[in-house]
Amino acid sequence: MERDDPFAPKPLDPAAVTGTAEERLAAFEQAIDQAQETAGRSLKAARARFVVEAGTALRAIRDEGLFKLSHETFDEYIAGRWDMDRSRAYQLIDAAPAMLVMSKIFDTPPVESQARMLGPVLDAHGEEAVREVVVAAKQAGPKVTAATLKAAALRLRYIPSQSDGEPEDEPTDPPTEHTPEQARAIVRLEQGLAALRVAHKALRGTVVTDALAADRERGLELARQVASIAAKIGRLTP
Repeated sequence: MERDDPFAPKPLDPAAVTGTAEERLAAFEQAIDQAQETAGRSLKAARARFVVEAGTALRAIRDEGLFKLSHETFDEYIAGRWDMDRSRAYQLIDAAPAMLVMSKIFDTPPVESQARMLGPVLDAHGEEAVREVVVAAKQAGPKVTAATLKAAALRLRYIPSQSDGEPEDEPTDPPTEHTPEQARAIVRLEQGLAALRVAHKALRGTVVTDALAADRERGLELARQVASIAAKIGRLTP
């Protein structure tokens, strides 16, 4: 059974809403409530899909050596082609299989930190072990997080307990719900960041010097505009 596209709008047709003024108001308010709930799920769904699809593709490119068609090493490939550092690429690679399994278990889109927590369980013990851990975490409380999944995996002895006494970084989950305004704000910033990465790649290397050599006056003007925009971006951080 296919899941609904989280980004496909399903507006309530005002002409189809009948009844008294009170009944129509109730119907429209219910539509707003549903829209708020969907906004939170949609952002999570988009992130989960990105982890699974990008992580799976990156793993294949790495394992099959396809990066060698354009770069010396995999690290150079992910930096040059995707403007991504090594740690982020491997986070996606490691989380993708568990995220895919979790998408079959959870009623809502899973979170990447949860997938990274369950990755070692999947690698060492298989899909059924992941299901057991998820069920155990759900039984322990209404909210499943990376921390509750870890506790369940420890109880089931699917991961070793920490014995050296050193502190361990605890993955945190992002908010599970967003209002429409919050979701739009985050998506806009993510889209802006993606556009900046494309622009950064387009301006690297000898682009500026080549333009100056071709037409110094025009090249200087364009370079000043780039510098002005970069300065404005630098002032965005609060």
